Amino acid sequence: MPRLTDHDSRNKEILLASIEMYLNSAAPVSSESLRKKKRLSLSSASVRNVFSELEELGFLTHPHTSAGRIPTDEGYRLYINVLMDKKKLSSRETDFIDKIYELKVQELDDLFEETSRIMSDFTHYTSLVYFSGKEMERTYACGARYLLEHPEFSDIHKVQMILEILEKKEEMIDLINRSFSGRTQVYIGKEIACPQMEHCAIVVSRYEDQQKRSGRLALIGPKRMAYDQVIPLIEYVSEAFARNIERF
Repeated sequence: MPRLTDHDSRNKEILLASIEMYLNSAAPVSSESLRKKKRLSLSSASVRNVFSELEELGFLTHPHTSAGRIPTDEGYRLYINVLMDKKKLSSRETDFIDKIYELKVQELDDLFEETSRIMSDFTHYTSLVYFSGKEMERTYACGARYLLEHPEFSDIHKVQMILEILEKKEEMIDLINRSFSGRTQVYIGKEIACPQMEHCAIVVSRYEDQQKRSGRLALIGPKRMAYDQVIPLIEYVSEAFARNIERF
């Protein structure tokens, strides 16, 4: 992946600002709108020059129908790995999640169902819960309807392709059950290694309980995901899931 060196602070600032604007608006970001929104001291011409540099480096691109820029897969990757500040869940949010587990989970299947529902309803993305134990495997999915809320999936053909993969549980398990270091992994576009999902991103968190039962939690949505919110959420839910599965 191309790199921005430490002295490229201006380029990093512009890249971060443009990605944040695009995440919020879903509209290509113009130099003038970025300058006004972020109250930059640079002129529009200077911002355009930075855009051109970032485009040459492969972090931004522009749709044929617009002069504005949008992030590339490499731009999102740099944002997640370097530029992004992860948000923390509030105590109100964590208490709410804990209360759902306390009140609604009476048996193992409840745990899978409620975990999947929590992730989808909090984020408005599609969720997947995969569990592997000595005597059984379980896969739960929830929130496919949320795909239609995102402008990236206004093309019904794209949605149909994604839904076809979601229905093939073995293929989905293969996609999210790859090994990775750390607690959470994000796959963006072609990193998913599934042509039908090249317009998507998948955030995966792994868990393991004291009985060595393990699995994955995943959220599937557009590349234009609120990663700074989704990653801390899925990590907390993964921890809560691992705690609660000890009850069964």
